[in-house]
Amino acid sequence: MEWYIFLGGFLGTMILLLMLRVPVAFAMLGVGMIGALLSYNTLNAATRQVGLSVLASVDSFVFTAIPLFIFMGELLFQTKIAQQALGEIAKVLGRLPGRLAMVAVGGGAMFGLLSGSTLANTALFGRTLLPQMRARKYDERLATGSILAAGGLAMILPPSAFAILWGGIAEVPIGPLLIAGIIPGILMAIGYAIIVVFWSKRTKADTTREPKRTWGEIISSGIKNALAPGLLIAIVLGLIFFGIATPTESAAVGAFAALIMGLAMRRLSFKSLVNAAVGTVQTTAMIFMIVLGSTLYSQLMSFNGATQGLVKAVTGSITSSAIMLLVIMVVVLILGAFIDQVSIMMVTAPLFMPIVDAFGWDPVWFSILLMINLQIANTTPPFGMALFVMKGVSPSTPLTTLYKASLPWIGSDLVVMLLIALIPSIALVLPNLMG
Repeated sequence: MEWYIFLGGFLGTMILLLMLRVPVAFAMLGVGMIGALLSYNTLNAATRQVGLSVLASVDSFVFTAIPLFIFMGELLFQTKIAQQALGEIAKVLGRLPGRLAMVAVGGGAMFGLLSGSTLANTALFGRTLLPQMRARKYDERLATGSILAAGGLAMILPPSAFAILWGGIAEVPIGPLLIAGIIPGILMAIGYAIIVVFWSKRTKADTTREPKRTWGEIISSGIKNALAPGLLIAIVLGLIFFGIATPTESAAVGAFAALIMGLAMRRLSFKSLVNAAVGTVQTTAMIFMIVLGSTLYSQLMSFNGATQGLVKAVTGSITSSAIMLLVIMVVVLILGAFIDQVSIMMVTAPLFMPIVDAFGWDPVWFSILLMINLQIANTTPPFGMALFVMKGVSPSTPLTTLYKASLPWIGSDLVVMLLIALIPSIALVLPNLMG
């Protein structure tokens, strides 16, 4: 079978199944099994290949960081430590206009690790913060737009489960990739904050103010409610940045510290511990099932010559590095209209990384651009999946309103992407300083 026939049939069937809402893990495994049978001709050879792929796919040390980071986040969530820190952020922002929109943006980064999905984040904040914003007469576009944008920071800022997953699949160093997300994530957050402040002042959103507090009260409350989780994140990132521990070891330290923190603060009960463990298993199982299908898909692509054939075809017809990067980013935007971020990562990693090697791009720099683009694709009209999740949470909001609400945040992210594309050191300066 010619490689382009195999590639077209495989991707076409995958996209069809995903549009029919078949879970990505089952779609990949099902199509992969059929592809293995067509590739190896005999049932024994096909089943042997599937078995070897399943065994090898998650047998990687780097993937152990995912359940550990998720468990850390679940413990902070179940013991209410994360919510308490989020409440403290709201109090600090109490004198600013549009503080609930600010809380949505900051909370998106904080809760992104717990859900394992920016779509789940959109649903969570849509149910909790959107009614409060409406009660305080927020502009509908500001309220929904800030929630749509909230998941973007979870894609970039460490510790990001998405970065670990992409790094493991695409063979990009996990530690530098996590650290590389800090400055781009901060730039995205600054862009979001500017949008919230200007939009809130223009629409006079949220004129209520928290009672004014003294510096002593602010410091005392901050130490009580936000110091512990802040130190935890600083320790985890510090261990990675200074080369003291691998991301997996840092995740283990973080999970253990979160457990001790919950016990010391008398917040951790047997029920909350069980709930944290169950949530971790559910999210990890979902991610690893996708990895199983992705590994089989990658091996079949290589066996049938599709990866090499596509790279030769693309690099032979496009010689400009800038045009090639633009083409890849447009492809990701189009895919984001139909499938979620994890699925896009799994489908595109075997296709994109050989192109990255062929053009001599830095894989960490490319990966940061890709992850920002994945979030943009998720909220891009007319078919971004986060838009339809928000529509499901708020049926009374017209889709046209959601389309308009998403545009300023998309524009902000595009500016950050352009800056990183033109000045790669924005993403690479911290990884280059790592121990």
